[in-house]
Amino acid sequence: MIKVIIDSGIDQNAFMKQEYAYEFLPLSVIIEDKDYLDQKEISLERVHEYMSKGILPKTSQITPQSLLDLLDEARKNREDVLYLCIYSQFSGTFQVAHSLINEYKVNHPEMNVELIDSLGGSGGGALLAFQALEMVKSGMQFENVVDQTRKNTKHVKYHFTLNDLNWLVKGGRLSKVAGVAGTALNIKPYLTVDHTGIIVKKLVRGKERIYKRIIDDVKEGVGTFDDQLVTISHVNDIEAAQKLENMVKTALPNVTTQILDIGAVLAAHLGIGGVGVFYFDEKPEHYQYINQT
Repeated sequence: MIKVIIDSGIDQNAFMKQEYAYEFLPLSVIIEDKDYLDQKEISLERVHEYMSKGILPKTSQITPQSLLDLLDEARKNREDVLYLCIYSQFSGTFQVAHSLINEYKVNHPEMNVELIDSLGGSGGGALLAFQALEMVKSGMQFENVVDQTRKNTKHVKYHFTLNDLNWLVKGGRLSKVAGVAGTALNIKPYLTVDHTGIIVKKLVRGKERIYKRIIDDVKEGVGTFDDQLVTISHVNDIEAAQKLENMVKTALPNVTTQILDIGAVLAAHLGIGGVGVFYFDEKPEHYQYINQT
C-alpha cells in the first residue's frame, strides 16, 4: 500500500478529492498576526475575503508534528509514503520535511518514505499529483512511482498571469512606481517558474494579448504530446479560468482539462485574479491517462 501526501502548495479540486485517497498537509496562513492551518482552521473562501480587502496574508511552513502524525498513521497501516512537496524555493517546508524524513527512515527502516520537491506547485504540482495517484491506483511499485514522479517534476511548464500588478508590488517583485504605471497602461505580467522561484518573464499590454501569448506558448510547448491533461488554476476567478480552458481546447482539441483552485499559500503571492496553465513538455514513460467520466 502506498500513501501519497500533498501540501498547501499543490492545487486541488473536487475531482481530485472525490477520485483519490491521499493526505493533505497544511501550511500556516497568517492573517493580521494570527496563524491558521490552511483548510483546517481557515477556508480558502475566507482567505479570499481578506485578500479582497487588500490584506496580504503571510505564510509559514508545516509543523514537524503534523508530518510525524501522518507518517505514524501510515506506518500503523503498513503503508509506504510519497510526499509531494511545495517548491523548496517557495517555502522552508522542504527543508523541514527533508530533515524529519531522513531521521524517520533511520528509526523505521522497515518503511519506505520519500520526499519529492515539486519544483513548483499550484496546477503544475496538481499534474504531478494526478500522475502519482494514478500510478498508485494502477498498482505500480513504490520505487517506480517515486522514480517517475521525480522525472516528471523536470518536465512541467508554468505559464500564468495576474489581474492586478499591486500584488507583485506588495510581494516585493515589482516597484510601486512600476506597479502604478503598469496599472494605468493595462499592463499584465507574464510569470513562470525557474530555479529561483516565481519570475516575471515579460510584461504584456492587455488581458486578451497575454492570454493569446500564453496559449501560443502552451501549444508550442505541448508539441506532439497533444492528448495530455492540461490544468488551469485560478485565484477566485473562475471566469478567467474557464476562458483560458476554452482557449486551450480550441488550440489543442485533443487535450483534457481540469480547473483547480490555487491554494491559499500561493494565492497570497499571486492575488485575486491570478490564473495559469500547466502541462508536460514531453510524454512521461509511464504516463497515466485519467478517466474523467
